[in-house]
Amino acid sequence: MAEVVWGLATSHVPSIGAAMDGGKTAEEYWKPLFDGYAPARAWMAEHPPDVAVIVYNDHANAIDLDLVPTFAIGTADEYPVADEGWGRRPVPPVAGAPALSEHLVTSLVD
Repeated sequence: MAEVVWGLATSHVPSIGAAMDGGKTAEEYWKPLFDGYAPARAWMAEHPPDVAVIVYNDHANAIDLDLVPTFAIGTADEYPVADEGWGRRPVPPVAGAPALSEHLVTSLVD
């Protein structure tokens, strides 16, 4: 049986990734936000998860605006990083967990 060991929530705007990629994390405007991530980074370094369940707003990167589901559960082997307005970020695709995803689909949808 799985055990949920931690939950994390953060504001998200595409410019956060652009600030990271542009080396702006120590600038006066961005520093408070990125300093706030330090405890989470430390915890994750000591407790690497087997799986992370990520809840996010698609921003119409993967689902066309003609089809707007209440929610969607991805079941792919991996997910490419979307271009959120500043070009694709220089990070690898996000690994999926198809078996767990399929279990969530069949267990939660009904």
